[in-house]
Amino acid sequence: MRTVRDKGGAQLTVELVLQSAGNKTLDDVYGPYGLGADIYNVQPDLGFYCLYRARPGDVAPYLPSPPLRDCVNITGTATAHAAMLLQAGFDYAAVDVTNWPQFNYSTDRGGSTDVWVIRPTEVLFDEWIALRAQSVPTPNIVPWVCSGPGSTTWQYYLDHVYNNATRAAMLQRRPSGKLAFFVPNTPTCFDAGVRAQIESNGGRNNVEVVLMWALFGKDAYDHGSWAFFSPCTTPTGAYTTSMVDVGDCNQFETVDPDGTVVEVSASGGYMVSQCALTGASPGHLRGLTLQRLFQRVLAAGAPDLFVSSFNEHIGGRQDPASGAAIAFNQGLPNDPQRRAVWVDTYASEFSRDIEPTREGGSRVWRVASACVQLYKQGLTCAKAGDANPCCSTIDKAIFANAWSVARASPPDHTVATTRADRDAWVARGYTELCAAIPNPAVFCVNTSEPDGRQGPFMVYNQRDVGVPTVGLHRCRDSQGRHFLSADPACEGQQLDAVLGYGAARPGLEMLRALRRCLAPGGGWTHAVDLPCTAADPSAPQPLAYVR
Repeated sequence: MRTVRDKGGAQLTVELVLQSAGNKTLDDVYGPYGLGADIYNVQPDLGFYCLYRARPGDVAPYLPSPPLRDCVNITGTATAHAAMLLQAGFDYAAVDVTNWPQFNYSTDRGGSTDVWVIRPTEVLFDEWIALRAQSVPTPNIVPWVCSGPGSTTWQYYLDHVYNNATRAAMLQRRPSGKLAFFVPNTPTCFDAGVRAQIESNGGRNNVEVVLMWALFGKDAYDHGSWAFFSPCTTPTGAYTTSMVDVGDCNQFETVDPDGTVVEVSASGGYMVSQCALTGASPGHLRGLTLQRLFQRVLAAGAPDLFVSSFNEHIGGRQDPASGAAIAFNQGLPNDPQRRAVWVDTYASEFSRDIEPTREGGSRVWRVASACVQLYKQGLTCAKAGDANPCCSTIDKAIFANAWSVARASPPDHTVATTRADRDAWVARGYTELCAAIPNPAVFCVNTSEPDGRQGPFMVYNQRDVGVPTVGLHRCRDSQGRHFLSADPACEGQQLDAVLGYGAARPGLEMLRALRRCLAPGGGWTHAVDLPCTAADPSAPQPLAYVR
């Protein structure tokens, strides 16, 4: 991004491309400047910062080629982060090195463990050490390192952090008094022999490995594995991304052999599949997801809480896990890169990240801070009251589900926004049209659905939500056929119900265009995120943007 700025370009993020409503594509981020790099989903409130600084005296082969410029304002960034995290109540920051099992000094910038993670980690340690020398408090740090068979990065951290007396003073300690070392509990990143070497630390026996990963079964929680995020569950124990019109979150908790809860997690959001796919992530929902996860956190009162995440604005991309037509980066149906989908974080909304950003603001950060403070005080929302940002609902309960139902004969297609309404349509012979991508459990899910554009969606349940909105109405004509309209008068036909409100422009919570279509055999249907097979020329296209 620094090079884009230096060349006079616009610093685009995924969120800004989405908000352009098709006027920009992901190719516009770096393409005009001859660059190739990970695309930022959003811009942090502090700007596009980084923490890389070459070691004094480093020469080839310990430097990438061509040489990489040191990041700017490193001290300012590290100082701001320390203050933010401490003020919010966080005791330590875990540095994610789970994608870098092999340490190397590769001259290839893209393949250098040193450039990507080692030096930024060392710089963070050294900057916070310097702050502490000035009596400025900082959080502690815990490396979280892929340490599978044949891996080597863990040894570098032992040699240069754990066995460096100055840096080791920054490490978080476990109740045992030993230094914490996080390791992913996955087949490729965990090896019992490597764990023994880490904990031995050359005979010092001063390190305690904590296993931590996510999206594993309940059995792993019951056998002591921590989660860095843990999705909400249904009454049957299945993971769900549904947050509206459902029961308590009840994420799984980590227990010790005696069954005592020892760790519980919460996150700004999460994913159960690739988060850029519709329905695969609950998103932030203005802090509703975080609030619901913290209900269990506050009730459990576990000695360890892990919150995800901070400074996770880029991430890996993959081919879609679903074969449905709507399996692309939602909101970008025509983008040349639409099928290189983000896995962990997408745009402003569909992310675990809680750091304040230019596009998304600081709402979720404020909720997280309030929740962490309640946890540390041993309070629940019953004691804190509805005025606390962790507990308030009036600012978060602004969303509604929209079920899609259809009848084959006589043909009709309509939308319901309550369970009771959906059930009434089903009782009249209509069939619920399922989501194509797991796992919004409030809707039926059919992973064999080849298309998905006529499926369910979400809307606002009120007009005034801080962004321009468009009313969405369920209307019917003289033949009893239903259609969606933005006109409260239903274009001269009969008003059946006000379904809710969509956004007038794409971005943030509402990314997918909702269109009114002509149905085969007469009547109407809708399409979400993809164009109509046959658009209704009498309707504005799109009607609005929905979730």
